[in-house]
Amino acid sequence: MAGLAARARSRCRARLGLIALLGVAVASYAAVPVTGKLAVSARATAAPLELRDMAGKLHRLSDYRGKVVLVNFWASWCEPCREEMPSLNKLKRRMDGIRKGAFVVLAVNYAENDIRIASFLQRQPLEFPVLLDPFSQAWREWKPGLLPASFLVGRDGRLRYRVLGELDWAGAEAEQVVRALLQEKP
Repeated sequence: MAGLAARARSRCRARLGLIALLGVAVASYAAVPVTGKLAVSARATAAPLELRDMAGKLHRLSDYRGKVVLVNFWASWCEPCREEMPSLNKLKRRMDGIRKGAFVVLAVNYAENDIRIASFLQRQPLEFPVLLDPFSQAWREWKPGLLPASFLVGRDGRLRYRVLGELDWAGAEAEQVVRALLQEKP
């Protein structure tokens, strides 16, 4: 009898611990500000990124050193992600008009299969590589927390800005920030 009561108390404590852990996780997630605004980053070195695109080509963030790179985490089921894509295309075209090849967008898809991504790309063609992260490896290393999430990496390979939530990348503020990053020395 005493053994049954002890096991019941133990299960109850385990459930309470799990509930407390879940509460902390929800609270910390809720504490992430979804601003849709460019936020200055601590200039830490960007996390590694090494993923294949839809054609199987390997892309390493380190290969783009000397360029300004926008790493965008997205998914086709995410409405704000879908709405943000045309503005990323516009910004890429504008920056290519200023200095061709100096600005790169890498769209990291969050754990979707090739068929779903290809279907999306037929409806919304993108002018930059779509990288596959089927096992969420990049997601774990970059810790975006939500979708869409974008990170601007300077020519020196350091993280310069982040955006949690949707942003109009074709807007004046985003263009001004990218232009300034392009002017910096690597």
